[in-house]
Amino acid sequence: MQFAECWRIDRSMPITATYDHQQRRVMAEARGRVTLDEIRSHLEEERQEPALGFTEIIDARGAVPDFPPADVRILVAWLRWLGERTRLGPTAVVVDSDFAFGMARVIETLVEDVALVKPFRDKLDAELWLDQVSPQ
Repeated sequence: MQFAECWRIDRSMPITATYDHQQRRVMAEARGRVTLDEIRSHLEEERQEPALGFTEIIDARGAVPDFPPADVRILVAWLRWLGERTRLGPTAVVVDSDFAFGMARVIETLVEDVALVKPFRDKLDAELWLDQVSPQ
């Protein structure tokens, strides 16, 4: 099995990711306060890998969005811009707070025409959903 790992050198960064090119899956973890710039950096890292078309599970339990809900539109604009240039793979976001779940639901609704993004409270449910929607 061939893995390309892309762990950030600075372990204080809230988003880290591992890329499985054979399974075409990104496993990301988000911890602590997560800003829009850190999300943009994560997306850029995926674009460079290249892994934007891979399925992705983001374990964001313990993460707190560090931007106002109104700024979700900025993230949506980035996702739309990326989606115009490449196929975006389905993304499951596992969260443990009502606030994060609500923000992920808003993103799901606003990008449904360019990307599949779905929040979950349970990681197994997220993995099962990804298996169902993953291109074979």
